[in-house]
Amino acid sequence: GPGEEAQAVVSTQSTGTVEMERVKNMTKKLMEQTKEAKERIGDIEKNIEEMTRKLEEEQKEKERLIQLCDEKDSELEAITEENETEQKTIAALELEIENNIRVTDSNKNELYNMDQEKKHKEAKHAELQKKLDIFIQECMEMSEAV
Repeated sequence: GPGEEAQAVVSTQSTGTVEMERVKNMTKKLMEQTKEAKERIGDIEKNIEEMTRKLEEEQKEKERLIQLCDEKDSELEAITEENETEQKTIAALELEIENNIRVTDSNKNELYNMDQEKKHKEAKHAELQKKLDIFIQECMEMSEAV
């Protein structure tokens, strides 16, 4: 009868209240989890921003180092060019020195030959002078005899 019906309504209301309480608790728990998840997402986004900033800094540093390397390469090329020019100059000077040594050797040789010729002519001159002196002496003796 009606008593059972009333009890069923009360039971249903009670079940409904328990169910509502359970839904409220689940909703509260979901809202807390959502809040925590949003906080974690915020932290992750901050980390991403920080990593992006660091990456940009490292990229700038990398570009600076590449620029520095390019400058050093240019310096090295200039030094290498200058070095090659100096090497050519040195090679030319070495050739000139070798040439001068050959000329000097040739001049020494010529000087030696001229010196030998001078000694030979002086010896010949001395020999002729001796013959001339003897001839003059003989002439004088002959003229005295006359």
